Amino acid sequence: MEKELKKVYEHYRKHYINDQITTRIQNKVHQEMENNNISQLKKQRPIFVKKLFYTSAFCVVVIGLFIGSAFFSPAMAEVASKIPFLSKIFEQKPINEMVRERLIENGYKISGVGYSVPGKIYHVTVEGPEDYYKQVNKEIKKITEDVIASSGYDDFKVEVGLEQKIEHKDDPRNRDGEMLFKTVSEIVPKLQKQGYKIHTYGSGYADPDAKVMRITLDIEDTEKRTDEIEQAILEGIHELGLKNEVTVNFHKFNVLKRETENKWASKVLPVIGEGMLGKKEYKTKGIGYSFKKGIMNIYITTKIDKSDSEAPELASKIEAEIHEFLQSDDLKDIVADTPYKIVVRDKEGKDIN
Repeated sequence: MEKELKKVYEHYRKHYINDQITTRIQNKVHQEMENNNISQLKKQRPIFVKKLFYTSAFCVVVIGLFIGSAFFSPAMAEVASKIPFLSKIFEQKPINEMVRERLIENGYKISGVGYSVPGKIYHVTVEGPEDYYKQVNKEIKKITEDVIASSGYDDFKVEVGLEQKIEHKDDPRNRDGEMLFKTVSEIVPKLQKQGYKIHTYGSGYADPDAKVMRITLDIEDTEKRTDEIEQAILEGIHELGLKNEVTVNFHKFNVLKRETENKWASKVLPVIGEGMLGKKEYKTKGIGYSFKKGIMNIYITTKIDKSDSEAPELASKIEAEIHEFLQSDDLKDIVADTPYKIVVRDKEGKDIN
């Protein structure tokens, strides 16, 4: 893909970029660096930020021009066709971020954006009174559809809804839950400072009718002092005088395996999911993954039946697209030597490939 992007660079250097534009780009980068906002120039999926210099900022502009004009320029369309679809998604912002930015730029009050896998429905939630919602919901839907289409997606439906305010009743259970979490949030950092290998934690009722309150701690699998941790936490919450019983549960994990899984889950799998669900040609209705025994298993569930004559071809197409993306230069540091398996299934969950 690097060779193809060089062609794009040269094309725009020759036909579109001049000294005045270059100077403006450099000035903008310099200004952003002074404001400590350089990461905003090249946002990627969550927690994925690359170090930028003037030259890479120029490339950001080129890529933006390239994606926008590939549909209009035959020469650029030819170059674009050689870049894997998922790699193009990887280079652009997440669709959620693009929609939110466009709507905010147009002055709309938005409280949430995102898509649900069942039905492939893209939801936009409007903040404000009902009168405001009735006034802007059609405009918001049109803008959202335009942003989604410009990203190359053709299989998302858009629904715009009004934010529903939930009134929290003065329930003793809510107060107890808040008190418990506040206390745990004070105890755990102290234990962490003492060297206990605790990572994330949470507390509350398992379900609305539960009578036992539960504290869950993620700890490294090398941490053996669970009795000491449990004792310290229970002693700390004893003074709260909670009426319900409180239990402490531990979830042990391997640090290296979790780091690998987190890299895939934050940087790779969202791209695959967005791309597979957003294009009609892949006929995808669901995605999932599991990381077991050091192998990343990626599951793509399609809308077709295994007995369908086109099932093998579709499975091969999906598998090839994902494999090409995972083997790209962009993902060398992420995928590294982690073995993976791509499983394509029919609408009943039967493996096709």
